[in-house]
Amino acid sequence: MKKSLLLSLSFFAFGASGQWEILQTGTEASFRSLDVISKSVVWAGGSDNTVLYTKKGGKLWQSFKVGLPAKLDFRAIKAIDAKTVVIVSAGLAEEGAAKIFRTDDAGKNWAMTFETSEKGVFLDGIAFFDDLHGLVIGDPIDNEPYILETTDGGISWSRMSTDILPQMITGEASFAASNSGIVTNGDDVWYALQSRIFHSSDRGLTWEVLDSKFPNGPTSGIFGMRFSSMKEGFIVGGDYTDDKSKQLNFALSHDGGHTWEIREILHQGLKECLVNIEDILLVVGTSGTSYSTDEGQTWQALDSESFHVVSCSAKSCFAIGGNGHMGKMNVSRLK
Repeated sequence: MKKSLLLSLSFFAFGASGQWEILQTGTEASFRSLDVISKSVVWAGGSDNTVLYTKKGGKLWQSFKVGLPAKLDFRAIKAIDAKTVVIVSAGLAEEGAAKIFRTDDAGKNWAMTFETSEKGVFLDGIAFFDDLHGLVIGDPIDNEPYILETTDGGISWSRMSTDILPQMITGEASFAASNSGIVTNGDDVWYALQSRIFHSSDRGLTWEVLDSKFPNGPTSGIFGMRFSSMKEGFIVGGDYTDDKSKQLNFALSHDGGHTWEIREILHQGLKECLVNIEDILLVVGTSGTSYSTDEGQTWQALDSESFHVVSCSAKSCFAIGGNGHMGKMNVSRLK
């Protein structure tokens, strides 16, 4: 087990902006992964080896440095329970950045449970079916999908055989943007590339390819997904190099991702992550926060706060982005 360095302890909320109560995290790291376990317990993974944890609803934060001396960016995180957490570092394996860590004592100790130096490996996201069975996706290697699998809660990992996976198209990859490029619902899993989506209904034993026809390119495409059921799905995205311009940034499906309706959300610009809570779609990105109360038919722009990722438990939602910028909201206020 590797000891982590406990850095910051007492940081409190200092006000509100729009519907977000802005929280002071005490860090300038950039965060692209977030898991809200309850209205009290929240975990977030960020750059500069930083992991944030609160068990007091954001009133008191602990900040851990994990994996030093390597320089790591934890763009994927999964809290299996309040104390058991798996974090995934995004970065090139040949530079020592493709690593997975796990804690079972709320961050007091972290064990590295996976690392590789294989050239080209770059880990993008994590999702679990249950407390034991999870997947981590990475950029393709030699035009073949790269998926890691665990069946023991992240203690050990092995690469899924490419023989059962669909073929990649040259240039395809996932964006390590908000840890929602791979999502699960029951035994179903959806794994997004820039526009195409790989789908399995049996936990990865067999796969099919879905074409969202979402606008895409080297710097644009799907940044996040959410499936509120095996049929109802949502996509957000855009172009991160032109993140404030008018662009198609939302799509919805009523048939498990086989067909999609592509639309535009207000605010205009890049959207990176969404949640579906209390019949409200809440969407964040560098262009601001928007929400819909009619399953994406119409949208209202809430504010211009820049966040990369949002996660909720019941009505309690948290969002976080660059420079440790974090907000908290009760979504019932939006009704």
